[in-house]
Amino acid sequence: MGESFSDIAELVLSCLRAGSTSVKSISLHGAIALGYENEPYYVLVVLEGDSPPRFQRLKECIQADLVVTIGEENFKGDCVDEGLGGAIASLLLFPYKTMLGDQVLDAAEVEYKRHVVLESLQNLILDYKLASSHLLIKAEYFLFDKLRKISAIHLPVRRLVKSCFHDHLSESLRLVLPGYEHALDDLVSQGILVRRGERYSPSEEYVFSTLSKSSAFLKLSRELEHSFKLYLSASLSSPIEPLKELALDPMILRPVKLPEPSRYVERETALGPQPLNVELGLRDFVETFYGVKPERIRIRRAASALNSAYIIEFPMDGSRMRIFAKKYLNWTDFKWVAAWLWAVGVKNFSLLASIRMGNEIYFVNKLMELGFNTAEILHVNWSGRILFQRFVEGLDLARALRSSPDEVLVTHGREIGMLLARLHENGICLGDCNPSSFILAADDRIYIVDLEQCSYDDSYAWDLAELLYYSARYLKPEQEDIFLSSIIRGYTEVGDIKVVEEAMDPKYARVLAPLILPRNPSEFREKIMQLARR
Repeated sequence: MGESFSDIAELVLSCLRAGSTSVKSISLHGAIALGYENEPYYVLVVLEGDSPPRFQRLKECIQADLVVTIGEENFKGDCVDEGLGGAIASLLLFPYKTMLGDQVLDAAEVEYKRHVVLESLQNLILDYKLASSHLLIKAEYFLFDKLRKISAIHLPVRRLVKSCFHDHLSESLRLVLPGYEHALDDLVSQGILVRRGERYSPSEEYVFSTLSKSSAFLKLSRELEHSFKLYLSASLSSPIEPLKELALDPMILRPVKLPEPSRYVERETALGPQPLNVELGLRDFVETFYGVKPERIRIRRAASALNSAYIIEFPMDGSRMRIFAKKYLNWTDFKWVAAWLWAVGVKNFSLLASIRMGNEIYFVNKLMELGFNTAEILHVNWSGRILFQRFVEGLDLARALRSSPDEVLVTHGREIGMLLARLHENGICLGDCNPSSFILAADDRIYIVDLEQCSYDDSYAWDLAELLYYSARYLKPEQEDIFLSSIIRGYTEVGDIKVVEEAMDPKYARVLAPLILPRNPSEFREKIMQLARR
C-alpha cells in the first residue's frame, strides 16, 4: 500500500484534531482491509463519551468515502438495538482493520451481529410460522439479508457493498463470518438457536415465544422504524454536504447484485435438505426429483371438488407410485370458514393458509420425532402453499367403519383410543380429530394425517368428543356401542377418565350434535357416559 494503516490513522486524527487519549478505537472499513488500497472505504473513530455521530469528507483521505466519528455510548446503543438505525453499527458488517481499540470493536461486532441475527430470525419465524423450527440456516443468510436491506435504504453505502461483497466476495466472507459464528454460538448457548452441523435452526421454544409476542404488522413497523432512524442518523444529525457529494456518484443509484439470502436456507425433508428458494409445482416436483416426464404424470383431486388435496400418480421402477399434495387456501377454503363459524366460542380453528401449513409441517416432524406414524414431507412450496407428502397406502377409518366386522372394530377402536391418549400425553391436540385423520395401513400400523389444526392448546376433550360424534355418524346402529366403548377403553388405559367426562360437556354437543341427527344429543351423551363407567 502507498500508505500504511497507521499512516491513515494518524492523518485522520490530525485532521480531526482528536487527542489519542479521547479516542477509544479507530478502524478502516471496506476492501482496504483486504489490501485493496484503491477501493472506497470508511474510517470509524469511536470517542469517549456520548457525542452524536458526525460524517465528514477529508480531502487528505482521497479514497475514504466518509470519516465517521461517534461517542462510545451512542456507538454501543447502535450495536445493541440499532438506536441510530444501524447507521454506524452497520460498518461492522464489512471487513475492517483496527488500528486502535481492538477489544472495543471485537465486542461491538459480536453484539451487533447478534442483533442482526435475531432480527432476521424473528422475520423468518413470522414468515414461516411453526415451520421455521425446521429451517436449516447458514451464517451467510443473516449477512446478506441485512446487506440487502441496508443497501436498499441507505444508498451511499452501496459503494462499500459492491466493493466488498460483489468484487471481493470470498475474501470478505473470510473476514466477516467469524463474527457471525461467535454471535450464533452465543445464541445457541442461550437456547435461542439449535446447531445442526454447519447450520442453525431456531429452537421450538424461541419460535413459540416469538409467535406469541409478534405479528406481521410489528415486523413491518419495526423495519420502518429502522429506516427512519437510519435516514435521521445519516443525514439530519450530521453535516449534509458530504452526503450530497456522494449522491453525485451514479454508482450508488444502481442496486448491487448480492447473493440471494434464501440460497443459504434449507428445509428438512424425507428426501434430504432442500433449498428454501426451490419451490416446485405438482408436475415439476415429480419431474425434478423422480425424473418422470410430465406427460406420464397423472394428477387427480382427492375427495370432493371443494377439497384442496391432490394425488399425483406416475410410473416408477415397474410399478405405480403415488404422492399426496395439499394446497392450502385462505378464506376461500370453505371447509374451515364454515367450521370456524359453527364452532365459534367452543373451538378456535386456524384459518390463514400460512398458519395451517406451518402447523402441518411442524407437527408432522414433531409426531415422527415422538415415534408416531405420519406421512413424511417430501417437498415444500411455501409461496404456492403446497405441501408434498408420502402417500400412505391404506384405508381411512371413516371408510373402515362402514365395512368392518365387530372384532375388527373392537381392535381398531382400542388402538385409536390409546393412540389419541398418547398424543394428549405429549401435549398435542389434533384439533380436527375425525375418523378420516386415521389411516389403517396395510402393515397394520395406524397413521395420523391432516395435522393442519394441531396445537398445544389443551383441547383434549374436544378431540375425543369430535372423534366419538364423528364415528357415530359412520357406524351401523348395532355396532355403535362396540366401537365407541373400545375407543373409551383404549383412551382410559393411557389417558385420564376426566377427559371422557369433559368430552360430553353440552357445549361440545351444541356444535357436534348435527353429526348424529336425528338422534337426541342428550341421550347420546348419556350413553357415552354409561360406556365410560363400564
